[in-house]
Amino acid sequence: MKGRADSSNITRRYEPFRDERGEWSFEIREYQADLNLITPSDVPATPSPSEAYRVVVFLEGYIQEKKSAGDWSADALDEFNVFTSTTEVEAVAKALREIADRGEN
Repeated sequence: MKGRADSSNITRRYEPFRDERGEWSFEIREYQADLNLITPSDVPATPSPSEAYRVVVFLEGYIQEKKSAGDWSADALDEFNVFTSTTEVEAVAKALREIADRGEN
């Protein structure tokens, strides 16, 4: 039962970033410049599963680093041009993780 509640909370948290079919309502290319600030090499506009994995590792690391330092707030996003909220960054990370996971099948 708890898993369902957790899943429901996650669904609601990222709802503004999904369309009526439950698909992500953004394209990774929209965040390319911001993601390039985190990764050591350029992020492709449409990453393959292996490219998405590489990017999401750096993005999740960035998120974790900021959370561990107690700095996971809008102030942590000052260096970015497109990211406007921590929830938006987390949504992009989840979308990249989904793309990466497709390569495992």
